[in-house]
Amino acid sequence: MAAGAGLLLGWGVFLNYGLVLIVLPGMAVLAAADWRPVLRALGPAVLAALVVAVSFAVAGFSWFDGYTLVQQRYWQGIAKDRPFGYWSWANLACVVCAIGLGSVAGLSRVFDRAAISRRSGCHLLLLAVLAAIALADLSMLSKAETERIWLPFTIWLTAAPALLPPRSHRLWLAVNAAGALLLNSIIFTNW
Repeated sequence: MAAGAGLLLGWGVFLNYGLVLIVLPGMAVLAAADWRPVLRALGPAVLAALVVAVSFAVAGFSWFDGYTLVQQRYWQGIAKDRPFGYWSWANLACVVCAIGLGSVAGLSRVFDRAAISRRSGCHLLLLAVLAAIALADLSMLSKAETERIWLPFTIWLTAAPALLPPRSHRLWLAVNAAGALLLNSIIFTNW
């Protein structure tokens, strides 16, 4: 199982440069667990990820060179027409639209120091995902491209309402459903 996770992580890093940030939620999952099983799982996972990296290197692909070239091409193309001052905030608004207000309400509970200190898996995972999204936003390589780069992270944020009091779950589910219907009804996209 750990080797399979390492293969998927290694493949993901070569599939999309933005997916390198998936390491943060992966580390959060490892940090939440007892350290003995983590050490047993870490070896096979790292070795499997290295097999993927070495395979690409042997085939002649350099991840770092590719990343540099993607950055150059991005800034030569559409990035110059998308001001960071606007899109740094618009990207976050897109995340709110994607996850719903119920998830946003749940995120207010993520910063619970007691839960973090006892290594609550849900809290650590959500914090790591928020860090990945913040880094993706600050990279200036995802302006108006939240669907491609951020969606692998936003899916995890939909777990945030689980941190809310159970008696409010139905209310937040209704708020999310109403918000999704409203957005679908009033926003026209070219997709």
